Amino acid sequence: MSTHTLVFPFSDPLPSRIDDFLLIKLPSELKRLTESDAVSKSKLRRLLIAGVVSVNNQQVRNADRMLKKGSTVIVRLDTDKFSFEKKPDDIPFDLTPNEILFEDDSIIVINKPAGIPTEATMVQSRDHLHAAVQRYLLQRDDPCEDGTNPYVGLHHRLDRETSGVILFTKTRTANPAVHKMFLEHLAKKNYHALVLRPQQLPKKTFYVDNELARISPKSAQAKWGAVKQGGEHAHTDFHLLEEYRNGLCVLAIPQTGRTHQIRVHLASVDMPLIGDALYGGPIKIGNYLCPRIMLHALSLTFPHPVDGHEMTVSAPIPADFSACKKEL
Repeated sequence: MSTHTLVFPFSDPLPSRIDDFLLIKLPSELKRLTESDAVSKSKLRRLLIAGVVSVNNQQVRNADRMLKKGSTVIVRLDTDKFSFEKKPDDIPFDLTPNEILFEDDSIIVINKPAGIPTEATMVQSRDHLHAAVQRYLLQRDDPCEDGTNPYVGLHHRLDRETSGVILFTKTRTANPAVHKMFLEHLAKKNYHALVLRPQQLPKKTFYVDNELARISPKSAQAKWGAVKQGGEHAHTDFHLLEEYRNGLCVLAIPQTGRTHQIRVHLASVDMPLIGDALYGGPIKIGNYLCPRIMLHALSLTFPHPVDGHEMTVSAPIPADFSACKKEL
């Protein structure tokens, strides 16, 4: 078991910030429980945001909360999650022909690797797939006749840690048809997901249908969850593909396109994605440290924006996904 309840009485006469206090107290306890006493303020902030720290039996999420003499701090510490080192967010990526699954004059479909955002983020130095596609086309095709860079239109997204099929347009004339197919759910997406094995196995086919909205504060990491009203309708169909000792392989077919939809829906039925710590998924299977959230966009079926013929583009299962499956 990797979760431990740690109790720290605060007896100093002068008040202290809770993050400063834990920065002093946690290393010795962490050393006792693991072989490392590495504690940083960024890890402490993640601990607080996760809601596992309380003062006098009241949950505390703010790092600047002041402690007074006589307070009692309780930390429910999951040593596996706390010791997990998040990968840097500014991983450079250069597209190669190997990642191109389909291309013609109107569209280009890419096999997105895990670990790179689909589009630009608030961190300007962070590379992203949209920019990588633009760079690739510019280097391969040279600037357009009017001197501008090749056009690349973005119409749907995959989470940074999700791998698989993603489509871009290469001309503005293709945009209306592609926009319509995603808006009207004419594009069908299939995902493979490795999930924690629940106590009670699901039926071979099942679904989750509810409303989703952001449930975390604006100052905290973005997290979505089911709400009774005021959210956006979300529906995902699921098919159980394979059973393992410690997990399952599930086919997810989202009928709507909400943020974190598959992740939230699987967590809601006691089957969080392997590697998805935000929604309760384990990041370790035995001694195996999961490198990312185990979600792969396997295929995209859609009407071609020019002639309307239906086509399906698939992405092979990546090596890290297969490795994790063996550990399950």
